[in-house]
Amino acid sequence: MSAALAQSPVASADPASWLAGVRVRAQAELPALAHAIDHDGLYPRDVMAGLGEAGLFSAHLRGESRLGRSDLGMAIAGMAEVAAECMSTGFCTWCQDASGWYLENTENVALREKLQPGIASGAVMAGTGMSNPMKTLSGLEGFKLKAQRAEGGYVVSGVLPWVSNLGPGHWFATVIQDAEDPRHLMFAMVQCGQPGVEIRQNARFIALEGTGTYSILFRRAFIADDMLLADPIGDAVKRILPGVILLQTGMGLGVIKACIGLMHESNRSHAASNQYLPRGPAYYDETLEQLRQDIAVLAQTPTQTDDGFRRQVLTARLRTSELALDAAQSALLHAGSRGYLAGSPVNRRLRESYFVAIITPSIRHLRKELAGLAAH
Repeated sequence: MSAALAQSPVASADPASWLAGVRVRAQAELPALAHAIDHDGLYPRDVMAGLGEAGLFSAHLRGESRLGRSDLGMAIAGMAEVAAECMSTGFCTWCQDASGWYLENTENVALREKLQPGIASGAVMAGTGMSNPMKTLSGLEGFKLKAQRAEGGYVVSGVLPWVSNLGPGHWFATVIQDAEDPRHLMFAMVQCGQPGVEIRQNARFIALEGTGTYSILFRRAFIADDMLLADPIGDAVKRILPGVILLQTGMGLGVIKACIGLMHESNRSHAASNQYLPRGPAYYDETLEQLRQDIAVLAQTPTQTDDGFRRQVLTARLRTSELALDAAQSALLHAGSRGYLAGSPVNRRLRESYFVAIITPSIRHLRKELAGLAAH
């Protein structure tokens, strides 16, 4: 048994009550801020801290969970409640959860003990710089960060694009390639603002503007050995990726739930004409519930690494992306011209669904991986 799994839970709470607490917190704070977060770039730091106090970022972390166990399925359900109110905050939640998951699965016990409690409680914010590594390991890019060995660690240079949930003092995880031996990869935690590590905002997005998304410039930054999650990386990424990808489904499930709500709202005044649309809210309710159940089953065993399980995880993630796109389009058709107005809830949900479809692993990335598995 790994050191991560040997830890004792800090408390025990009823899952339904825990989830209700997250839902109440999200519904009380996010609707009034969602437009400013999405459009004006307001980073929801105070909301994130409150969600951390409610236990949102700890459900899947055995040593920190209030559920009496590590429960990735509940982490996904909690994230979905947040994303149903504000996808930007749901995305920041995924970043926070993913960082906690990396620490959950490291053999570097001292690093986990240093960072995981703060990340789990929301006292420390953390992002995940794994888009480039995931694409590179799939043959879509090359590693952006290169390292040279130095006494007690590595000196790292390069630019890592588009890492989210960042700000001064925030942490993130990423993979670094040895400049002398390309086969040698390290998995590390890095802190924004440490010497040689600078964050830069150089793009404006069509949605999720308030997610603390930056490019990160490494100028001979020193990454100490005690900040390494794994060196060499071995099978560390292979072990953590199913959980990370399953966690992403929480964002999509929340968007789908919100879109169903918008369809019901439109039907209060336009049910007579909306009945002629190809699909109504009843279809999406049923399809969403089946997807939730399938994801919940997979979330019970998130550290499996065999190809069959990996295929199921990738398929669930793909289904989530495609259903989010479909539900958002249906919400727009139900709303008609009102949904086409700038600033409308339907407008925001449509743009959020696009993000679910393109965040790494994107739909094309997922289909590439699934095609590769089918060819074996």
